[in-house]
Amino acid sequence: MHNKTPLCPGLPIMVLAGTLLGCSTATRTETHEMLNATLWQQTSGEYAAITRQIFRQAGESIDAALADPGWTAALEQTGEFTTLPPAIIADLDETILDNTRYEARIIKQLGRFTPQSFAAWCREENAGPVPGARNFLEYAAGRGVAIFYYSARREHLRECTSRNLRAIGMPYTGEDHLLLDDGRTKSQRRAAVARQYRILLLVGDNLEDFIDSSGVDPAARRELAERYAGRWGSEWIMLPNPIYGHWESSFYGFDYRMPREEQQQRKLQGLQQ
Repeated sequence: MHNKTPLCPGLPIMVLAGTLLGCSTATRTETHEMLNATLWQQTSGEYAAITRQIFRQAGESIDAALADPGWTAALEQTGEFTTLPPAIIADLDETILDNTRYEARIIKQLGRFTPQSFAAWCREENAGPVPGARNFLEYAAGRGVAIFYYSARREHLRECTSRNLRAIGMPYTGEDHLLLDDGRTKSQRRAAVARQYRILLLVGDNLEDFIDSSGVDPAARRELAERYAGRWGSEWIMLPNPIYGHWESSFYGFDYRMPREEQQQRKLQGLQQ
């Protein structure tokens, strides 16, 4: 989930000063930066509608990809691949697994992400499904498509992650289909799958789930998204994640040791008005 970087996620950890208006006086309070995005993802009909719409479109892309042997979603796929068995690769956190209960815990109790608190959350095996994800994956599996999951979760979280996926009914055929962080980039893990499978779709919530774009600034990341505009909604299926990710940490150069106040100033400078 928050591990969208080699060491830690691009999780927004700054605290914004907010104002609560009373009947006669105004009292200042601190409102966590993730509040609106997390509340939206947990409760809004709009979020559930968007993700179900996206996964329905992804199912249509499965059909189109199976009918076209020259179709591949992976830039890493080279050589002759038309006779390889079909597969999809899906990111886990905020793509298949909904971790907003952990994020609510950050907002109300913890204050910020830490690898330790996230590992404890993972071991609870209590992440729910993103709306529409299970139906889509069951459809793909029913059409004979192998499903690979990859994540920035570390290897020591393999067992609890496997059990969580099984508990919520996600298709899961074995440990070799769960590609956790073993030191390789996601691009390298895609290349490994592409040697044995024709990759029909990539599904994720971060540019790095589709193309190696680590370490670039917001403008360069936006340009990458535009450069591959023809792939979105076809070979590449993007889920919304306004809570955390490289989109946010790119504003302060992925420097998670930078003081919160400076990180916040960098993001404020990124606003256009």
